[in-house]
Amino acid sequence: MDGPTLFDDDLLPSAFATAGAAGPVAPEAAPSPPPGATAPPRTDLLAVDGDGLAHRAFHAGAGGGPVAGFLSLLAGVAERAPAEGLLVAFDSRERSHRRERYPAYKAQRAEKPPELEALLLTLPEAAAELGLAVAVAEGWEADDVVASAAAAVESEGGRAVVATADRDALCLVSAATTVLALRGGGVAPVRMTPGRLRRDLGVDPAQYLEFAALRGDRSDNLPGVHGIGPRRAAALLAAYPSVAEAVADPLGCRSVLGPEVGQALLDDLASGEDSVFRRNVALMTPRRDLPVDLAASRRRPSAAHLSQRCSAWGVGRTAARLAAAVAARPEAPPPPSGPPD
Repeated sequence: MDGPTLFDDDLLPSAFATAGAAGPVAPEAAPSPPPGATAPPRTDLLAVDGDGLAHRAFHAGAGGGPVAGFLSLLAGVAERAPAEGLLVAFDSRERSHRRERYPAYKAQRAEKPPELEALLLTLPEAAAELGLAVAVAEGWEADDVVASAAAAVESEGGRAVVATADRDALCLVSAATTVLALRGGGVAPVRMTPGRLRRDLGVDPAQYLEFAALRGDRSDNLPGVHGIGPRRAAALLAAYPSVAEAVADPLGCRSVLGPEVGQALLDDLASGEDSVFRRNVALMTPRRDLPVDLAASRRRPSAAHLSQRCSAWGVGRTAARLAAAVAARPEAPPPPSGPPD
């Protein structure tokens, strides 16, 4: 392998698509702007799931080690989504509010190798030493932080790109927020916009969490409602704006899902605290109200500082690419103030 790559195969649009799709969906290519077109809207913030990058860097086993791989992947994300601000978020290592609520959350995952655990403990401090804005919220995951950052940017009237491997982040997609889905295998990036989400999954962004809660998520050890997979979940949300409106029409719900599966959903919603659907919605919903220092994300390190730190860590070959992607740009000199010739 030449180096670590982005974008998880599990996040390919074809893996999300409802049954009946023609096959894998090719990554969207940026269309050429027509003559005289205005420049695309400025992106105010790129918010990155640092844990997602760290896992890919570690498992890629590229030359230079996982720190160099992490920095190379970070540079790659920043190259694909240039923005005024950059925030790198990491999972809280001390506790997990989701696991406290539901102990089986992610419990099926194998123990991380000690070397990966050490990397995840080291990277937040290392990224901060580079001069990057780093955020960790006690008890929450990186995706809660990047979701909160995107929400803060949107509240200011800005635009954000969220780079993450977590499918739950697709609920963040909006006119102002794009999700850049991290994947492996050398597949080109896919920018998930509202139109792309509707085309690939058959649901609107506002419906995504309910779609996911119906379907479940094996990677997080969250089974879905009995008998409901992506096709049935999308069909139900095409027929009704929400699950609540579907179950308010029992005959219609059973008609869309089939008698047995429709009744299973009705029974689940009637089960109160034991509802699989409600549990999944609660666990899959990212926080959007955590405090985030947007001003810090706009302060970029100098290229010289990045080079010095990378050299000190023995990953100097990464410095030039990283500097080109994330370092502060030198300001243009002021125009001459003298009288014209």
